[in-house]
Amino acid sequence: RSKLRLRAGGVTMQALSTAESGKRYTIKWMFGNKNVLDFLHKYNFKEGSTIDVIQQNRDWMIIGNDMCRVAIGCEVADRIQV
Repeated sequence: RSKLRLRAGGVTMQALSTAESGKRYTIKWMFGNKNVLDFLHKYNFKEGSTIDVIQQNRDWMIIGNDMCRVAIGCEVADRIQV
């Protein structure tokens, strides 16, 4: 995965799929399948939320917040900017 960082209005962003395990990030924006977004929103993974990247590999990653942990595919994480 590329470590491409985007600049939007003075804010540097990167795809969640390129984030490092063991670090904390803030979700800047997210898009994708409505059902996936509804699921993530249900567990308070939304724009402005702080998340921890717990573990990742080439195909999936585990992210967490104060409420829970979820496993997502990197194709989903590609559509979340932190």
